[in-house]
Amino acid sequence: MLALADCAVSVSDAKAAANWWAEKFGFAVHIVGGTGHAVTIAPPGDRFILHLCEGVEPVEPGNTGIAFVTDEIEGLVGRLQSAGVQFPQPLAKQSWGAMAKFADPDGNIFWLLSAPTAFIRAETQTKARRKPAPRRPSRGKPRRAK
Repeated sequence: MLALADCAVSVSDAKAAANWWAEKFGFAVHIVGGTGHAVTIAPPGDRFILHLCEGVEPVEPGNTGIAFVTDEIEGLVGRLQSAGVQFPQPLAKQSWGAMAKFADPDGNIFWLLSAPTAFIRAETQTKARRKPAPRRPSRGKPRRAK
């Protein structure tokens, strides 16, 4: 079995970023050694982690392309806004569900999505469109035209 395990995100202060994720989202924090380089966070019970990489260069904010999926997007967005999380792209309904984009204190943009079934449906539809296998020629006697 092969699964995604880790995604690195550049931050200016890994320990401060980890505290932000723990406070706002309830993520578990794991700090290896005393350095800021080996700081990871994850939703409780999840195997996929974010590796908060403290860089020596100034952090350039931007879209990480990292998305979180939830069944309770409206409630979660409301709770996060009440906690002071900034949403450069507010919650918007889409044909497939809803989405919003939020920023961490370093300006990294993350996505919140609802409707994980939208991705499952797309995969199912792709499989359904496959062409049937070509027919094999008969091994018996050739048929005569009438």
